[in-house]
Amino acid sequence: MQYQVENIYFTSCGEQLAADVYFPYDIVLPPVIIMANGFACERKFSLPDVAERFAEQGFAVVLFDYRGFGESTGQPRELVSPKHHLQDWKNVVEQVKSWSNVNQEQLFLWGVSLSGGHVMTLAAEIPNIKAIIALVPHVDGLASAWLYPKKFLPQALKLALQDLWAARFGRVVGIPVVSKEGICCLAGEGCYDAFMESVPENSTWKNCVPARILLEINTYRPTHIAKKIKCPTLMIAAQDDRLIPITATRKAAHKIQNVQFIEWPMTHFDIVHKQSAIFEQSIQTQLQFLKHQLQT
Repeated sequence: MQYQVENIYFTSCGEQLAADVYFPYDIVLPPVIIMANGFACERKFSLPDVAERFAEQGFAVVLFDYRGFGESTGQPRELVSPKHHLQDWKNVVEQVKSWSNVNQEQLFLWGVSLSGGHVMTLAAEIPNIKAIIALVPHVDGLASAWLYPKKFLPQALKLALQDLWAARFGRVVGIPVVSKEGICCLAGEGCYDAFMESVPENSTWKNCVPARILLEINTYRPTHIAKKIKCPTLMIAAQDDRLIPITATRKAAHKIQNVQFIEWPMTHFDIVHKQSAIFEQSIQTQLQFLKHQLQT
């Protein structure tokens, strides 16, 4: 099915959030999926490959960047903050709910990694969500902290506290998102190569975020609200995840009343990489879930 893609902006807390809207031709009031990317990622990182597959099947798709990322406005740049992200999500959802050209009774939320945790949180708080898809979701920051290399902990804490202090004066102390050998946020084995594969060649993205996120991310635990999720949920976990313990994901999934939980022998990044062996299986599983929800 053919579709068009339009670049638009949403307003959130005084900032402008850049978004791509995929809209299928010849469908009146299509169902709509709102999507955002994972930790420190821009919307152009791998997700267009997913969004276009949904659009080809007749779904309208809203793929947006958080404030401070990509073409969105906001300072400091590349600030990863669950609090700010959730505000952005809520504002985007509210504005999409005002659209007259989509089916408001078929509104889906889609997230991967950190945004997978966000859609869980939103589903527990926002009414009238048709269903959510959470891929390799961030479910428990404390559990993930146990996977962080112990050799980096002292320096990571120092950078985080320095950045927290610097923020009082409008300054930033940064830390790499990924690194081949040195200290970084996503320090799991193989994370550097897997993450960088998703970055487009012409991207201006910088491999650095304000280090204060290391203090906030460990206390962000969507698993605590999982039992409040009432809408249908598709959750897919990675058995070889070096960032999110599979045991924590299983525990969170078991709290959700209406969940389809799947785990595959893959790494954290495989599920949205078009070149990965699991990508097509993942897309088909998601489409089956979405189409089933349209019939209920």
